[in-house]
Amino acid sequence: MRSETWKLKSSVQFAARLRLSQFLDISGKKLSRGSNKAQDARLHIHARGFWEQQRSAFFDARVCHPNSEAYKDLEPQQFYRTHDNKEKRLYSRRVLRIEHGAFTPLVFTTTGGMGKGCLRYHSRLVELIAIKKGEQYAKTMSWIRSRISFALLRSALVWFQDITKNPG
Repeated sequence: MRSETWKLKSSVQFAARLRLSQFLDISGKKLSRGSNKAQDARLHIHARGFWEQQRSAFFDARVCHPNSEAYKDLEPQQFYRTHDNKEKRLYSRRVLRIEHGAFTPLVFTTTGGMGKGCLRYHSRLVELIAIKKGEQYAKTMSWIRSRISFALLRSALVWFQDITKNPG
């Protein structure tokens, strides 16, 4: 009972830290044009020790539909690079100069594809989990891939439901 209570408390505290993970105050700081300068700006994931020990890493996820009309003339690599650059333009300078951390945009597609930064993140995540759990890399990779596939499917279904309820 005691260990279950501790696990519950620690997971609740961890979730609270994730939700409240905001950027530091930027008043008086100069950022490049196009950077997100809002005081309440947030990124989706903040982790310490992901790329390097004791260094913060920030990630922002973006899920896109590559078969949309806007991207019909683009090659897959151009599509990923476009979204990577948009995310970097918004957050990279702020993370590097003010937060003193690393920023990696995570670009997923509704069809299961990933951008270069997302693939590096994915490989590192699998490596860290496999080491922690003492499991094989390949087994952990297939588990993570299936989890991400279902998350992307849920995301696409929510989007589709929203579009059908609110056309236009």
